Amino acid sequence: MSTENAIQGLGEARSIALADLLLDDMNPRLPPSQQGLSQVDLAVVLEMGFEAFTVAESIARFGFFSSEPLIAIPAKEDGKFIVVEGNRRLTALLGLTHDDMRSEFATPERWEALAAESEITSETRVPVVVATSREACTPVIGYRHISGILQWSPFAQARYVAVLVNNEHRSYQEVAQLIGKDKSAVAALYRDQAIADQAIRMGIDTGGLESAFSLLQVAMSSTKIRDFVGAPLGARTVPGLDPIPGDKVAELGEVLGYVFGSGEREPVINDSRQISQLGNIIAEPVGLKALRDGETLEVAKQKITDTGADPKDRLKKRLTTAKNALLAAVEDIGPFYDDEEILDLIAEVSSAVRELEQQES
Repeated sequence: MSTENAIQGLGEARSIALADLLLDDMNPRLPPSQQGLSQVDLAVVLEMGFEAFTVAESIARFGFFSSEPLIAIPAKEDGKFIVVEGNRRLTALLGLTHDDMRSEFATPERWEALAAESEITSETRVPVVVATSREACTPVIGYRHISGILQWSPFAQARYVAVLVNNEHRSYQEVAQLIGKDKSAVAALYRDQAIADQAIRMGIDTGGLESAFSLLQVAMSSTKIRDFVGAPLGARTVPGLDPIPGDKVAELGEVLGYVFGSGEREPVINDSRQISQLGNIIAEPVGLKALRDGETLEVAKQKITDTGADPKDRLKKRLTTAKNALLAAVEDIGPFYDDEEILDLIAEVSSAVRELEQQES
């Protein structure tokens, strides 16, 4: 798909004054709690979260590129247009021309300095392609930001898929054709955002989920984790219904806590490569109990290994682990040999060795 040709074919190419352009208060990149905000509040959110100042610097220096028109639809207010594609660029332009907006930004001083150098005003006209409806823009916006070179974050992509499925009542197959993804990937995106939305509504701690949404995607690709929380395959997710059964909400909270952390507890994983281990551990009662008791992933894994193992093999593994750790410590001890904490630890190790030596066979 040539997005440039597709944009030109959307509607009428016009030159419209900035004063007549509105930020999109239904922007799919924004969470539901931030949709429907005033123009000033929308600008503040977009400036803070989407690096609009960097765009403003480029515009102030080089001007607005006519080869990259905004895409807009007619607003209810006569003569006004809602920009559905290009809200970050519009925020940059409004920040340069509207002192009431930039005064609300996190660092208004740098915006004031940049605006003083810019020749752009609220009457400056910029290129805009005016489409007939929001729905008519879907193929271009979806393809550009989900399959194209200007991809949104995974969370924003999933939210956009949800808008197409929930609001426009499109099937997974229809969305897949519109945005250039296969049906299974679209269905998985829908399911994962629905899980995130359900967790928020259930009061589950979801701190870090939006910025690291890809971790939830990896977790839901694990059969063992899906089974633990009762999550369906993407294609079996029913639009509009909670994907996690009511009797599995607590387990969902546990998994999100292990992946993202919750309250005073840190995540038990350091990166996505450990999620398959997490699935294996959760699937074993001994491992799950260890995690619930506050143990680390490694300790939980060791407890699974120890369970049902031959006592001699278990002892050999533990002694080998201890030996390797002590040999590694020899390399580090140099500058800390006289440290009291280190000396105490050495004494405890020596005591444990003596206790082993004194055990009856």
